[in-house]
Parts: sequence; structure tokens; C-alpha cells
Amino acid sequence: MLNAEEILRQGIGQLGLNDSNDIISKLLIYKDILLKWNKAFNLTALRDEKTVVINHLLDSLSVAHLIQENDILDVGSGAGLPGIVLALYDPKKQITLVDKVGKKAAFMRQVCIELDIKNVDVIHCRVEDMDHNKKFDAIVARAFSEMHLLIDLTKNIIKKNGYWYGMKSKKLMDEIIVKRKEFLEIHQIKVPFLEADRYLIKLKNV
Repeated sequence: MLNAEEILRQGIGQLGLNDSNDIISKLLIYKDILLKWNKAFNLTALRDEKTVVINHLLDSLSVAHLIQENDILDVGSGAGLPGIVLALYDPKKQITLVDKVGKKAAFMRQVCIELDIKNVDVIHCRVEDMDHNKKFDAIVARAFSEMHLLIDLTKNIIKKNGYWYGMKSKKLMDEIIVKRKEFLEIHQIKVPFLEADRYLIKLKNV
């Protein structure tokens, strides 16, 4: 029976990503902080460290090779997923995390302090209230509402020719944007150790 660290190491290997001890160590500490805070604040429904590693960490890492842009906004980041994971994996990326829930923003700030993450900014507000002078190369959302709503809320803060990414379950296929074929790409994602249909949809701001 694999433990949480072994699952993480094997999963990163299966994804073909860099499995340096520094990244593994920081992701495991992140998992521990999340489980600790979760006892007091309901940040995630998952309570077991192995399911956190699979459903949160490996799920977030599964799109790392597909999101190439460097200045990224993670909308409704919640517990920092996928933004903090992407920032830990690639320190060259500048990730902004936005969430309307104060305790979630506080948690994400604490993670950044404890792990000394320099390439993350945390904003506590509704995404539609963000400063429109700042434009992002890419906007990503995981477990957010339908893509057309994400686009409506963020079209003022994405660069021309920037990209929207949505991390989705198989319910994606029922969305209006998919039925109308108004997307650039859809990737079916294989998350190690997870028996579930996962997708990444990509749209371009033209």
C-alpha cells in the first residue's frame, strides 16, 4: 500500500514532470498545512492525505505542461488549487490567486509564508471587482462555474490573444460553449491514481 509521498512521487513520474526532492517536499508540506487548517475551516471536503494528494495535488499538476503562459490568474482559487501547485512547480510563473472568501485568502497567504513562495500574489475580492488596469496572459479556473460565466467575469482583465483554461469533469460536455464549438482545444487529462474523467478546455481571447 503506497503512502502519500509515494503516491505523489509516482504520480509526478507518470505525468513526466520534474520530481525534484524540493518540489516533493514543498507539496507535502502544503498538503499538511491544508489538512491542519481544514479541521477549523472547511477548505476542502477531502480529509484524507492520500485523496488530497491525488484529487488536489496531482490533479493540479496534470495540467502543468499544458499551461505555458507566465502571468496567470487563478479564479476562485479556494485552497490555492491549481495556482499554488503551478507556482511551486514552475517558479518562473507569476501566479495571482483571487477568492471572495476571506478565510481562503488567509489560508493561501499563510501557505505562501510557510513555504516562502515568492511568485504568488493573493487577492481577497470578487473577480469582477479586480483592477481592470492589470491584464493577464492566461486565466485558469478549477471547479468553477460554466466557462461562459468565467469569460464574462474576466474579459476585462485578460490580454488580447490571452487564454482561458477550465479544469473540468465530464459535465464540460454539456456546457453551451462546447455544444457551440466555441473553444480552441479540449484535452482529456489522465490524473494518476484517479478513476475519473478530467478535461482541460482552452479558449482564446481574440
